[in-house]
Amino acid sequence: MAREGRIYFCDAVYHISIRGNNRQDVLGSVEDKKIFLESLSKFKLRFGFKLYGLVLMDNHVHLVIRATNGKSISKIMQAIILSFSVKFRKKHNYSGYVWQGRFKSKVIDSDLYIVKCLEYVHNNPIRSGLVNSIKDYPWSSYHFYNNLRNPIQDYLTLDLFSE
Repeated sequence: MAREGRIYFCDAVYHISIRGNNRQDVLGSVEDKKIFLESLSKFKLRFGFKLYGLVLMDNHVHLVIRATNGKSISKIMQAIILSFSVKFRKKHNYSGYVWQGRFKSKVIDSDLYIVKCLEYVHNNPIRSGLVNSIKDYPWSSYHFYNNLRNPIQDYLTLDLFSE
């Protein structure tokens, strides 16, 4: 049975999540996180989407993206995922699926929902038990919104969302 196509909304904001195949760590090292950020940055420039938030966990990623310029979220994510997967396979001498199934996407239809989604994304490392304070987790856009320095800024420019 064929899977349903995604519904694309022009200039919509999406909460995107993608998980490593079999919940494996695909971003378990600092180097792998940097490779993902490089892929994200490359296609942010190419497609011109807005990136409002993210968190890189060891086995999954959350992104808050506004697809712009008539680009579909599917094309954007396909490029990012493929670019990272090629580099990951080569680096780790790995064959097979890097990511588990299709990425998940949910349209964010209000400013309040974006704020709540960013809060959810930023608190992911706390819920996972990695840190007690989000300030202690460097791989999140929380730092961007609070004028704190983190490694993400070395690879990627985020777009400020303000109500």
